[in-house]
Amino acid sequence: MKVINQKNDNLWLEVERAYDEETPSGYKMACIEAEKAFKNALKEKGYPYRDVGQTLSRFSWKFSNREDLKKAITKTEQIKETFDYQLSSFETEDIIAAYKQSIKDIAEKKPLSWKKKAVWFYQDYLSFKASFIKKLIIGTLIFFLIIKFLAKTSLGQNLVAFLVSFSDLIYSWFMLFIILIIGIGILVIIVFAYLEGKRTKIENNDQKRT
Repeated sequence: MKVINQKNDNLWLEVERAYDEETPSGYKMACIEAEKAFKNALKEKGYPYRDVGQTLSRFSWKFSNREDLKKAITKTEQIKETFDYQLSSFETEDIIAAYKQSIKDIAEKKPLSWKKKAVWFYQDYLSFKASFIKKLIIGTLIFFLIIKFLAKTSLGQNLVAFLVSFSDLIYSWFMLFIILIIGIGILVIIVFAYLEGKRTKIENNDQKRT
């Protein structure tokens, strides 16, 4: 395996070093290091690099070997998540080759423009936050509107009074149920203690007779 470009020399040397060990752990480490080199290439060109699977689905047209890369990404995730993942030298070669070709493809592309960066940043981060904030604002407005309705209208006041009475009824029965359970528990303990004491007394009397 040859070094892909100057910027990835150090990372790809780690790939080669791990692969040349010719051990199961070395093969796994070679795949993981190859993924790191791929992420570094994405980062250098301004592409999102933390979730390579999502990057592939969004920019798949930029890779000449997208199916092989997809398999390499999937297998690398399995390697990282499965402690005893079995990996052959042939599979390792395929995974490394897929990352290597993808790094070459990215190296030949122009850096991602700031407009496209802004778009994917909004889609990945701000869109979720914006939707959450919008829902929070709408929910808050609806909450205070309900409070205003309950406080300012006779229907709302009657409804509040009914709900308060209903909650008092529920809690009164609930407290009665709790008191009843506690009382039964205490009664059971007393009866058990009485029977245990009586049994002990009978055993002592039998021992004295013998």
